[in-house]
Amino acid sequence: MRADNPLTREYLLSYPGDAARILEQVSAEHVAALFNELPLKTSAAVMASMLPATAMLCLQAMNAVTAAKLIAELPVPYAVRVYRLLPVTVRDEIFSHLSERNHKRIRRYLKFPAASAGALLDPNVDMLPMELSVSGAIRAIERYKSAVGCDIYVIDGAQRLVGMVDVGKLLKANHSLRLKDIMVRKTRSISAYAKVDTLLKHTGWSLYRSLPVVDRDNTLVGTLAYLRVKDSLGIIEETAPPDAMASLLSFAGLYWLTVAQLIDSVFTIAGVKKGESS
Repeated sequence: MRADNPLTREYLLSYPGDAARILEQVSAEHVAALFNELPLKTSAAVMASMLPATAMLCLQAMNAVTAAKLIAELPVPYAVRVYRLLPVTVRDEIFSHLSERNHKRIRRYLKFPAASAGALLDPNVDMLPMELSVSGAIRAIERYKSAVGCDIYVIDGAQRLVGMVDVGKLLKANHSLRLKDIMVRKTRSISAYAKVDTLLKHTGWSLYRSLPVVDRDNTLVGTLAYLRVKDSLGIIEETAPPDAMASLLSFAGLYWLTVAQLIDSVFTIAGVKKGESS
């Protein structure tokens, strides 16, 4: 894909989502090199359609000044999501080159209330676009560097949560179908502004140990684990004390099983010797 080709630039501007899916299969270094050659607004349009984790790797592969210029062109909610994923040292270096105006815009989105789901969430999310084919989704999962959970969240072009797909179902599905064709639409999501002390009552915990967290416009911003909520409330996982009678019965059962096996062995040996003597 040549950056100086007019057709390439026209394609990138007209179909940023399709271009993003293609570039997500290329190394971050190559994508960063392409973005360096493209007009800033073109690069921003394509990056804003990429998965945040991939965009983060591309920004890491750029020099800090160029990365800062690109972040300034991104929609603020998306820039914030990438910001949360960047390693602290890289983040600080890139954001030191942002203007004070852009700094303030991003900081406004970073502050979820202290006792809210947003303050506890994990920004690393296993998610894929709804228009991606099943075969494309499987290839994308194979490229993940970390272990994948049981569920993959499905997003639309604006990064809004629209469904979820079980990995087992994904592997068995017709490879020509798209994720939107096989996804479950009921995600049992949590609002990022939900108060922590109300979260344990959420019905989703009866089915999942981790739930998606969304912003006010349903943008997927992270996940929240059940144990993380309990820890934040100071709730210690209770374990039932051992039942003395159950332990005794268990030991007795093991004792008699051993005795039975020993008796069986004795009779077997005796039978063999009797056969030999006759």
